[in-house]
Amino acid sequence: MSQDKANSTSGLAKAFLFVPANRPERFIKALETGAHIIVDLEDAVGLIDKPAARQSIIQHLVPLFEKFGDRILLRMNSLSTDQAALDLDLIKTLPLKALIHPKTESSDQLDLISTYLSSDSYIIPMIESAKGIDQLRSIAAHSKTIRLTLGNIDLQADLGLRCDSSESELQGLRFQMTVLSRLFDLAPPIDGVTVDLQNEAQLLADLKRARGIGFLGKLCLHPKQIPTTLQFFQPSQDEVLRARSIVEAFEKAQGGAVQLDGKMIDRPVFLLAQRLLNSI
Repeated sequence: MSQDKANSTSGLAKAFLFVPANRPERFIKALETGAHIIVDLEDAVGLIDKPAARQSIIQHLVPLFEKFGDRILLRMNSLSTDQAALDLDLIKTLPLKALIHPKTESSDQLDLISTYLSSDSYIIPMIESAKGIDQLRSIAAHSKTIRLTLGNIDLQADLGLRCDSSESELQGLRFQMTVLSRLFDLAPPIDGVTVDLQNEAQLLADLKRARGIGFLGKLCLHPKQIPTTLQFFQPSQDEVLRARSIVEAFEKAQGGAVQLDGKMIDRPVFLLAQRLLNSI
């Protein structure tokens, strides 16, 4: 990952909270959760309300960038819609650090969006269609891509899937996203939403599935999902201390295998510990 990407807070963020762009009274409340917020011009805003939503961004969101700019993202409408051109005209006036593009299906789309972004701004493409899956490698390889995210609900609709509660049908795609993120030195992927807002057990199960397959972030629909998400992806103090001990022992051994507390520490164990520390 380039140094600029590595220093981007969007590359390290664990929880992303959607906020409708036409509900400016929610902007500050969403930021107070500690999450990165995704001010949404797409699904959360009806067609008739989109002009007012753009005006709301200009009037109410722009003043927040000075203090919270690193934690404010925007989800535009897909380039496949007639709303995208209006969104891009708005985007080029905003000091965005990261932009969410829904239903990303080609690197050409990212090329076009990039012309409206500053040199230190990046794109988080959403994979939500068969075409997006087909072009996933080129999307991940794009110079403006900082990490990938899964639009799990739209993808199910596009493919005609009837997923079980664990979304096991999508695990192959999640693994592919993790592999390509590593191959192209991106931040770990961001998982899709948990739509059952009252089911804490489902949220925890989804978080466990995401972390187990190498994801390190989640899209959230409601502020009540943020504390659990942030806590889940944050290593415990014991995990951090253990990882530091592993790194220290391995470096003292100058790259050779070494025992620590009766357990063998070799390079793969060292790399896992290093990755955990880098995620803090």
